[in-house]
Amino acid sequence: MFVFVFRLAPKSGYTPMRELPLEPKIPTNAFLRLLFMVIFFALFGVVRMLAWLIVLFQFLSHLFTGRVTDRGTRWGKALSDWIHKMLLFMTYNTERMPFPFHAIGADRD
Repeated sequence: MFVFVFRLAPKSGYTPMRELPLEPKIPTNAFLRLLFMVIFFALFGVVRMLAWLIVLFQFLSHLFTGRVTDRGTRWGKALSDWIHKMLLFMTYNTERMPFPFHAIGADRD
């Protein structure tokens, strides 16, 4: 765990009241997080292919019937939400891991 601390240069007899952290503390083990990041990045390839299938299905549905399907819209939203949560975790914007570690419909941090 790395924490950057801002310190003032000591002057004659000057002692800072407190140390100010510049970044929030990340409580997880770095290597465990790396393992999950590799797993999520591999899953991202699968999810990306599923997203393309949904795009193709919705386009064909729109082309032939003039409307898109509700099921395709729900699946597309669920996949895009998962991708968003996964990227937030991988870029250290949150500690919450996406599905299957949290429910699909769980609120964001």
